[in-house]
Amino acid sequence: MYLLTNACEFNRNIHHQVNFAWILEMSECHNELLMNIPDEDLEKLADMYKEHGEIPYASSVLTNGIRVRKKRSFFIRFMSPGNCWKDDGTFFALMEFPHSYDLAIFTLDKTCKNVYEGLTRTKRLHFERPLIFYAVHNIVYPTVLKIVQEKNLQVETDNAYYIFTVSKEKALEFNIDCPEEVVLRKLTPAHSTTVDKHWPHNFAHSQEFLSSLIELVGGWGLFLKSNNELVTWGLLTGLGQLGMIQTVESYQKKGYASVITKVLSKKIAERDEDPVGTVAVNNVASQNMFEKLGFENKGQCNYVNLKKII
Repeated sequence: MYLLTNACEFNRNIHHQVNFAWILEMSECHNELLMNIPDEDLEKLADMYKEHGEIPYASSVLTNGIRVRKKRSFFIRFMSPGNCWKDDGTFFALMEFPHSYDLAIFTLDKTCKNVYEGLTRTKRLHFERPLIFYAVHNIVYPTVLKIVQEKNLQVETDNAYYIFTVSKEKALEFNIDCPEEVVLRKLTPAHSTTVDKHWPHNFAHSQEFLSSLIELVGGWGLFLKSNNELVTWGLLTGLGQLGMIQTVESYQKKGYASVITKVLSKKIAERDEDPVGTVAVNNVASQNMFEKLGFENKGQCNYVNLKKII
């Protein structure tokens, strides 16, 4: 473990580490159950989930991955146990950073047989490193808990979230009316310090993580005209969802978060995807905001954060 001194160093480290891992995978994957899904097949897989419709954010994960990978950024990789995605849609989306993994798992098979096989037999996931099972849909959640128990892994946090989504057609009709005292601008990696300071889920090296996320997938903020202070912001997550929407406490209840939510939603809708966001089950204020904007609650997912094995 080491401390990166700035965002540029962090980004260079990501690209070096992931590209090196990519070379190794291409030469060693013949001995591994989890197989890389070719980039040219990701759109087919996204169409499977669009047609099925039960997991509303799976297709956006794939289309966002296609866009990011076209930039030659391999921080997100898509894998499937024995290429079973062709039959049951099972795929793993792995986001790898110097200090942790984020792993999102999707399947159209409610038995989760191939999910279980993939997690049990793979050598590509190193569970001794910090790992977050990311936005685990309730279809997959019992299987993840079973793996955690069988591998004697320790859970640091397990937080439940509601999944909110709105149609792209409705999102494209959102009117972006900023209050007179603020101005809307894109975030830059330099704003990650403020975002990290107020983020309730920050962790060791999270500022570097947020800086990289802003650079790779983007974010927007509201700034006071009087002093240029950043008071509300929102990012797109590595999976292409609404994320980290937050307002500095002293500026809450002014409608700022609604503005940012609409801005990010329109950006997603312009990519021909339905905007999706997750809200903690105990965050009633944010749930009410999403519902007021026309979002619908489509079920529940969990973020399961594993402890590092020392």
